[in-house]
Amino acid sequence: MKYLFALRWRTSFVAGLITSLMLFSSVSQADSVNPLLIHTQSGAIVGKNLPQTFSWQGIPYAKPPIGQLRWHAPEPAEHWSGIKQTSTFGPSCMQTPPPKGPEAILAQQPMSEDCLTLNIWKPKRRFEEDRLPVMVWIHGGAFRMGASSLKLYDGANVAKKGVIVVTLNYRLGPLSVFPHPALDKEEHGKALNFGLLDQIAALQWVKNNIGQFGGDTNNITIWGESAGGASVGYLLTSPLSNGLFNKAIIESGALALPELSRQQAVTSIKKQLPKSLANMTPAQLRALPASQLLTLPLAKTSTMPIIDDVSLTEKTQKAIASGHYHHVPLLIGSNNDEAGFFPPAWSASVQEKLGKLWPQAAKLTDGYGTNSVENKEAQLATDIFATVNTRALATSSVKNKMPTWRYYFSYQSSAQQQKHPGAIHTAEIPYVFGNIDQLGFMPSEEDKELANNLTERWVHFAKHGTPNPVAFKTWPQYDPNSDSLWLIDSHGERAIVEQGTARLDLLQRHPEIQLN
Repeated sequence: MKYLFALRWRTSFVAGLITSLMLFSSVSQADSVNPLLIHTQSGAIVGKNLPQTFSWQGIPYAKPPIGQLRWHAPEPAEHWSGIKQTSTFGPSCMQTPPPKGPEAILAQQPMSEDCLTLNIWKPKRRFEEDRLPVMVWIHGGAFRMGASSLKLYDGANVAKKGVIVVTLNYRLGPLSVFPHPALDKEEHGKALNFGLLDQIAALQWVKNNIGQFGGDTNNITIWGESAGGASVGYLLTSPLSNGLFNKAIIESGALALPELSRQQAVTSIKKQLPKSLANMTPAQLRALPASQLLTLPLAKTSTMPIIDDVSLTEKTQKAIASGHYHHVPLLIGSNNDEAGFFPPAWSASVQEKLGKLWPQAAKLTDGYGTNSVENKEAQLATDIFATVNTRALATSSVKNKMPTWRYYFSYQSSAQQQKHPGAIHTAEIPYVFGNIDQLGFMPSEEDKELANNLTERWVHFAKHGTPNPVAFKTWPQYDPNSDSLWLIDSHGERAIVEQGTARLDLLQRHPEIQLN
């Protein structure tokens, strides 16, 4: 009897084990058959099939920062059961879109405080890497506008060259940085840069989950332009982002920004707010509609990241010059007519900002070869805004013995009506993303070639830590004392000696002069 019982038990156990293994095998097989079905730490998701990539959109990487979670650090996304459809972008974060420009379309699309989502593109084609490098894009928009859903930032054309592309939303404007006295007191000893904390939470999500998509968790490049590029600088220096990335790309993001201390920011915002609102409690502030917060009479720079002594402990330039940052390879650059993106009055203000230095500075620029006062103002404004700080940050990276490549983008398409003397702020984005359908005019063959070349270089940097694919012209590592500045213009790409160094040196000696 004992033998028969044991035999029956073994037979039953073995049959159950086989059944379980068959079920497990069928689930695993289903996942392998359906590459769009991914199991993240929060739950299963399914994306969509695009011509050359698989894509997942609107993936929550944190709890919605609403109600009591407004002006708090992001918390991990809640677990869900079943399979979440991730085939449409999530809402953009609350903002006031401009009347024109790429962000204008956001006024016609969903917008919410519940906006902490990210998007992923993965190539269908197999590449030599067992695990694909990852490029995480952080959008610009002066820390108060923008979204990862913009067509300009579609990651398919980058991903198809052999990387996984991630784009993300993060809190903006007064929902991101709002150093109100009551919130400062409530968050004493805690970070106040909530948009930056969102970016860090998204990077942590990528670190924890991108392996499920076939990504290499040890080869992550952070990448951004303008405020997104400045965010890359902040992530380079933040104590909270250690170990979350391996390389960095900054496009027009080494900017002259206020970077106020915590106390300066609290004092400044208190002066700007109506007394009734300045005296509100945290609970009263959280009860205000987000739309009302967007109409507060605040200076545009008042909701930019501050040195809160937790998420940021030093200004970006100082931290990197001192070596107090995460040492990773860096690709960095700026455009030669950044000022052309902004209203003419912005550039015209440079005379007043320079004061007694204006005559000397004006002699050191030829206004892009025109010698017109207007273009001299634009060139100096561009230098103050981006060129000086880009040069300084790249030089600091070199001094810290990090592989560094610096570009200067001045390309203007022959197919484009020339309204500016050079390449304005954001002009490089359609080319590095390969999204030349977003140029606003019919691309020329030169446009197509440049887009392919720059996308290849950016991807190669993410893959191998150098922007030099096989058979491409060699882009040398940056050395401020040699012809190593990589010029990208209508004549192609080549290494040159920095031009206008006397002008840049003069402006660098006066960091107190800012246009923001």
